[in-house]
Amino acid sequence: MALRLQLCSLHEEGTAADAALTTCLMWVAGVLVEIAGDVADPRAAGALVHRASAALAAVPAPQQNGAPPSPERLTDRELAVLRQLREEVPLRQIADDLYVSYNTVKSHTRAVYRKLGARSRAEALDRARGLGLV
Repeated sequence: MALRLQLCSLHEEGTAADAALTTCLMWVAGVLVEIAGDVADPRAAGALVHRASAALAAVPAPQQNGAPPSPERLTDRELAVLRQLREEVPLRQIADDLYVSYNTVKSHTRAVYRKLGARSRAEALDRARGLGLV
């Protein structure tokens, strides 16, 4: 919130400030998840993933001006998780299949839902089909 206020105080338009803030928070969350993947201590990794989730939760909601927000570009790993979501298998199985932690899959799934503006697996898959992602 402090970063957004500083951006707005620089006479940035609210939507431009939100875009800059979103970019910063997405970068921070991505770095935290990458570090968590390299940490050998599960508790420390879990804490990093928790912080990444908190950073993503702080991303401002898109401004609703009658049109739905255009989806952000999914990363390669998010696309891999999205494709696995089609199989209707539990997230733990997806984690095993992709050789990553369960928390990493949860983080990628949340990012996919957020970027596609979905609230469920079915809604995310429906929107991904409409965009030609799956």
